Amino acid sequence: MRNAKEIVYRRATLNDASLLVDYRIRFLNELYGQVENDETAVVRESLARYFQKAIPSGDFVAWVAEMDGRLVATSGMVVWQKPAIYGGVESGKLGYLMDFYTIPGTRKKGIATRLLEELIKEARSLGLRYLHLHASKYGEPIYRKAGFTEPHLPELELRLE
Repeated sequence: MRNAKEIVYRRATLNDASLLVDYRIRFLNELYGQVENDETAVVRESLARYFQKAIPSGDFVAWVAEMDGRLVATSGMVVWQKPAIYGGVESGKLGYLMDFYTIPGTRKKGIATRLLEELIKEARSLGLRYLHLHASKYGEPIYRKAGFTEPHLPELELRLE
């Protein structure tokens, strides 16, 4: 019999797509202080289409944590490719980590750290040599402890509206 507080870690499947959508929305709402509105429905639909395509193709890999049969945390990695570069990325394949979200009440228990470790293992098994991410102020210590550092070149963005 399982301990009632045992945390089960597993790779997400296509059957988890709706939960991944829900938890990404929770993450975005918390990160941006957003309340659900008409735009949320559009984002939900877009996420559902994305996960339906990207999970089976391997373009998106997710790991989740469950406690008492209930999802308590998610993580994700977009696997993408660009032209080859120096520094061990001759294949051009990269991983972008995202969607690390742990529900309140189960935070500060090492769950996000374990999900990060699982995604790093996945990245290695896929032959990726480089991972990058954008860190929230809460996630940054976890990523730094795992060895993430500032990029060699700063990232800039341009919003096209």
